[in-house]
Amino acid sequence: MNFKTVILYLVLALFLNTSLKAVPTDDWTNYYSDNEIKIEYQYLNCEYLESYNQEFVILKIINLTNKQVSVSWNHESWYDKKCINCSEDNANESFSEVLINANQFVTGNCSTQNNLRIFSKFSDSLSNMPGVKKIVKLTKFKLKNINIRYE
Repeated sequence: MNFKTVILYLVLALFLNTSLKAVPTDDWTNYYSDNEIKIEYQYLNCEYLESYNQEFVILKIINLTNKQVSVSWNHESWYDKKCINCSEDNANESFSEVLINANQFVTGNCSTQNNLRIFSKFSDSLSNMPGVKKIVKLTKFKLKNINIRYE
């Protein structure tokens, strides 16, 4: 092999190695599980062109039954150790519900603003966010009153 071929192979190997590292992991953490559903979550960094990059807690809810179910819950979120929606006044705002077909699952993502993601923090550096003095971070979340109803 000549020198140019060796360099080409090294560059190609380095590119493939870098590409493999860029693939998102499928590491889910179990939040809740019973005989009917399983709720898992993961933190996901979302990059946007027209707004600041953000990190979310993404929920995945798995229907373990052979019937369609409706899953509902209230969520509470703590930012910098302070709960922002723990009072009864926020019960309607913190209510979420999803419909899941038999033996299927639903998952949150970066592009759809819905009940399956919880804002965690802005992931841009402060120097890239003019006017922002501090980045608050999600320090805790709870899914309360999880209710499963067969449809």
